[in-house]
Amino acid sequence: MAAPVSDRLIDLLGDLASLATPDEATTAAPGLLERLADDCGAAACQLDTALTHADDPQEPAFQTVASVGYSPEVSSHLCADLAPSPHGRRVLAASSGLRIDEDDPYDFRSSEHYLDVLHPAGYDDGISIALRDSGAHLVGLLHLSARSTRDFAPELVGALPPLGRAFARLTTVATCSTPDVTLPPEYAVVRLDAAGRPTPVVGRAPLHLVVDADLLGIVRAILGTGTRFATFLHQQAGQLVEVRVHCPSGRAATRQPCTVATRPAASTLGLTLRQLEVLTAVATGAGNREIADELCLTQRTVAAHVEAILARLDSRSRAGAAAKATAAGVLLPSADPDSVRSLARVLQQPVA
Repeated sequence: MAAPVSDRLIDLLGDLASLATPDEATTAAPGLLERLADDCGAAACQLDTALTHADDPQEPAFQTVASVGYSPEVSSHLCADLAPSPHGRRVLAASSGLRIDEDDPYDFRSSEHYLDVLHPAGYDDGISIALRDSGAHLVGLLHLSARSTRDFAPELVGALPPLGRAFARLTTVATCSTPDVTLPPEYAVVRLDAAGRPTPVVGRAPLHLVVDADLLGIVRAILGTGTRFATFLHQQAGQLVEVRVHCPSGRAATRQPCTVATRPAASTLGLTLRQLEVLTAVATGAGNREIADELCLTQRTVAAHVEAILARLDSRSRAGAAAKATAAGVLLPSADPDSVRSLARVLQQPVA
């Protein structure tokens, strides 16, 4: 029978549950791993997150969130080499953590991982846990290593299930994958501080574009409206990219932290880039003359574009077409706040 979970581990679980933002999660992770090591008798702990943009879910790739006690060589091995191996696949398939212990039921001590890496580093016992979210999706791995099979605390076995769930939540928060952020795995993600400086997000690929003055201008226009979520298209270096902005505060301020995510544009609703520009202006409430002046077109050409847009989107009105495009996230805004294609004007303009 497993020993009762200690008060210290219960406190650790409570602190893990209190983490609410990616910054909190990534900042707190090393200290939480140190506490876990102290409380359960481990000499080293490591938390790896499954890369959300990995091409093959059968061969997941990992990135280290935090590592305590391991040398760089051992840490790199656990992150890159263990999961693809036969023993790693056992860990990924297990419903709970796998341990070497005295009996070594999985013959781990005969593996190259133990003989060439872990044993020379002084570890004789260890546990690896596959971390899964509430939907049973793999989100990471947690490794614990001990100098001796007698070092792990007796209550560790009973604490493994709640620890696994708690550290799975930490990885989902750190990777901006919690439900309130709504950023599916295929999106690359960064966090912007109030000055517009990007910080990489663990487990996420770099953005598909550069955070330049134009993009930052659009993002700040969104933040200034108090909108929590906005999706739009942006063209840079000849590539059309879908951009999502998440403002956790929901307050109207052009300079505040936010999350920006990108992926290659999946759809333009069948519209050309010029038609998207016209439609974006339509969504702000601009008339044909304003649109023609900004885009250097004739009013007749603008009218023809609008007619084609309405036909393509099967909409009876300009407002209806704008609403469809806004909901689909295919508007192509300008960074100029005075432009008839300003996304701030779109978000402040009733389109229903």
